[in-house]
Amino acid sequence: MEKQVLKVSHVNAYIKQLMDKDFILKNLSVQGEISNYKAHSSGHLYFTLKDDESTISCIMFRTHVQNLGFEVENGMKIIVQGAVSVYERSGQYQIYVRKIMQDGLGQLYQAFEELKKKLSREGLFDEAAKKPICKYAGHIGIITSDTGAAIRDIVQVAKRRNPYIKMTLYPALVQGPDAAQTIIKGIGYFNQEQKVDTIILGRGGGSIEDLWVFNEEDVARSIYASDIPIISAVGHETDFTISDFVADLRAPTPSAAAELAVYDYYTLQNNLNQYDLTLRQAMYRQLDYKKKRLELLKIQLSHEHPGLKYERKYQYITELEDKIKMRMENILRKKKHQVNLLEEQLKGLSPIQRLKEGYAYLSDLQLNKVTSVNQLNPNDKVMLTLSDGQVIANVDVIEYNKGDA
Repeated sequence: MEKQVLKVSHVNAYIKQLMDKDFILKNLSVQGEISNYKAHSSGHLYFTLKDDESTISCIMFRTHVQNLGFEVENGMKIIVQGAVSVYERSGQYQIYVRKIMQDGLGQLYQAFEELKKKLSREGLFDEAAKKPICKYAGHIGIITSDTGAAIRDIVQVAKRRNPYIKMTLYPALVQGPDAAQTIIKGIGYFNQEQKVDTIILGRGGGSIEDLWVFNEEDVARSIYASDIPIISAVGHETDFTISDFVADLRAPTPSAAAELAVYDYYTLQNNLNQYDLTLRQAMYRQLDYKKKRLELLKIQLSHEHPGLKYERKYQYITELEDKIKMRMENILRKKKHQVNLLEEQLKGLSPIQRLKEGYAYLSDLQLNKVTSVNQLNPNDKVMLTLSDGQVIANVDVIEYNKGDA
């Protein structure tokens, strides 16, 4: 029976499939020395990992290179983490590296990861526990070495941003066996003796051993317990420590920490001047508007003023009073004239007036009016009432008008 003949690509694909399914090859750590190192323009790293007896090709893609944190060079002893697989085009197997650690640091990295997980579970990294950084700090506390570049960078940036900022340095060891206690004492000093608005805790860059004090649990818990907000500024931008995670704010460098902790006095002053100008303009506009409004209200008030209304009503009442007086006078004149006319008429009808004119009022002695001769008999006594008295007379003769007898 004739055996099946395979293509080279089929063989390489089959071998790759076997490797990719292998449990150990999918995730392993390999120790060795770097040689044939090359950083490609694409951002990928190519190198050979060797020991005394053998070599193996390695590739680290750009996405993982970004998290590397240190410069790789030939001759460096390292531990790589990744997976072994086959590059089908050439049939070459190689390690696809996800992480590189400098040899001898594996235990430190492991301790770092374990403490990070522990403190994270306890809530020391929670955003809710972080204190806000004072926006307009007047006094900054600094915990770092008094001889390092970090303090010079912080002071230079802080004074450039705000020449009036007050800074107090607590000189601390930033590496070595006694460094942790000096840092913890510095945090306690600012919390208990020298109150400040913000604390900057930091140092310049270095290896993981140099920065290890900032990965110690006691330091982390001291940062967490601080009543004063702390900015962690340890190492360079790519360096991360436990202190960075537990601090209230992480700065990539000491200079950046000064930028975050100290407000820009000149920018603030310019902003305040602009706010002052804007406020004044707004006030002037409001005052001008209110002034015009007031003038308008004065005009309206002059027309609607109660005193003016009173004067108008008083004038109206006075005019009515004059009209009433004139009308009453006219009526009185008319009535007086009518009275005079009636008086004259009354005079013409008055018995007294008649009596004054020579007429007399005739009655019997019982004062009964006598209006006809038929009421009298001869020898009757009658009374004549004149204008100035009465006369008693005796009826001697009674004569009748012709035609009345």
